Amino acid sequence: MSLKIRLAPEERIVVNGALIQADGRCTLIFLNNVSFLTEKHIMPPQSASTPARRIYFMIQNSYMATDQERPPLLETLEGFVDDFHEATTVPAIKETLESIRSLVQRGEYYQALKLADAVMKHEDRFLDQPSWQDAKRA
Repeated sequence: MSLKIRLAPEERIVVNGALIQADGRCTLIFLNNVSFLTEKHIMPPQSASTPARRIYFMIQNSYMATDQERPPLLETLEGFVDDFHEATTVPAIKETLESIRSLVQRGEYYQALKLADAVMKHEDRFLDQPSWQDAKRA
């Protein structure tokens, strides 16, 4: 099964750790499994400024890392998840954190990123702050 992604001119995507920039409007068709993130989903280091954002950032980095680079990133991620789990009193967020942990253990990083995004949105509402993507555009 293939996956088709459309990129706007100058849009970037990371594919298996390589940063690629579109020269013009283009469509990429992946014919096999690849690790990729489009530019709008890539959190820059300076945006990892809250507990939930640090979780997202570490999942992102683990996803894009080589097998040799991944173990220390996963260890740091585990600590971030543990800390957030201990600090929150919201049962649904605790369940989501456990799901993130499970997905990461199975190597399903993209799905874990989606759940981490939900945790960030909860945290942003709780802290009454804009999303990291909105802050990135400002």
